[in-house]
Amino acid sequence: MRMKIPAACAITLAIALSGCSNNMKKTFGLEANPPDAFQVGTQPPLSLPPELGVLPAPNPGEPRPQQVDAAQQGADALDTANALTTAPTTQTPGEQALLEQAGPAPSPGIRAQVNQNALIASKPPGFVAKLTGSGPVPAPTVDAAAEQRRLQENEALGQPVTTGATPQDSNVKPGFFQSILNAF
Repeated sequence: MRMKIPAACAITLAIALSGCSNNMKKTFGLEANPPDAFQVGTQPPLSLPPELGVLPAPNPGEPRPQQVDAAQQGADALDTANALTTAPTTQTPGEQALLEQAGPAPSPGIRAQVNQNALIASKPPGFVAKLTGSGPVPAPTVDAAAEQRRLQENEALGQPVTTGATPQDSNVKPGFFQSILNAF
């Protein structure tokens, strides 16, 4: 009999303490249950038809026709098909005039070429590539001093500026082993 009393007290105390948990407080309504912030949406504004007598009959229990579900609105915002809208096919006269003044259209692969050049310029060579001098070859640049001399010679001879090849510098740096071999 004596063992049953402490066991009963322990069980009663465990049940009482379990009521202090967060789940029990929510179950009995002792803790606030706010709405989910991601499920709260804005209500569309009220609008009146031009003729008040032509109101549709209400359907009790059905959602409002102009109300959008917050979850569906979020899914629509994240959908890639909605994010990538197509550009309008018609151009205004102002847009047409601006495009005519801008000059000819760029080559179709210009974006890929610019991206490739940027990738080569921003990517540092690896350790082995530094030693051997291999790796991505950067695009050549114009030798400014030699180009100035070429333009001055064309001007002195009365030739157009497009005569002759544009002098370019190779941006290839020799690797460690190549610089040693070039010393001999």
